[in-house]
Amino acid sequence: MIYQLVGKKEFILETTINKLKQEFNDIISLTKELFVNKSAETFNKKPNPESWSAAECLAHLNYSAIGYLNNVIGSFSHKYEGNRNQPYKPRLLVSKFIKSVGPDSKIRAKTSSKADFSLSILDFKLVDEFIGFQNKFIELLNRISLQDMKKVKVRSPFINIIKFQLGEMFLINLFHQLRHLNQAKKAMGQ
Repeated sequence: MIYQLVGKKEFILETTINKLKQEFNDIISLTKELFVNKSAETFNKKPNPESWSAAECLAHLNYSAIGYLNNVIGSFSHKYEGNRNQPYKPRLLVSKFIKSVGPDSKIRAKTSSKADFSLSILDFKLVDEFIGFQNKFIELLNRISLQDMKKVKVRSPFINIIKFQLGEMFLINLFHQLRHLNQAKKAMGQ
């Protein structure tokens, strides 16, 4: 994993372009493993009325990925330069936000009604769409430099006045995805 806990509270987050690519590839593998040979009933089953099904988790993640990717594409002009293993660290406050959307967070945030799919019956095309978004993240990582990770700004699709560095956007999505894939796994009783 690309973070570590030091002591009880200090959270250190550091990554590279190559580590991010590997993490997104790992998400693809995990997704295929989680959803292979699952029935539509299992995919759409809610553990309780207040919780999301696995399908709702993926629909939410797809909605989020679309929002972030739409705010990045065409936003950078730097060509790949240099070592893809150079370290990247997000800004301090954003690191705390990334931790709060990650798999170890106990914080439950209210989801925007646009990103809530709890009244829908959803199908397995969500899995293919989700994997497609992971491939888009990887394609983008193949085209950028460390300078892009720091200099390119990405507007939050949910709060327009907030801007993230491109590298922060990758980390937000990665941690958010891990959180909801764990939730989907629990929803399917795994």
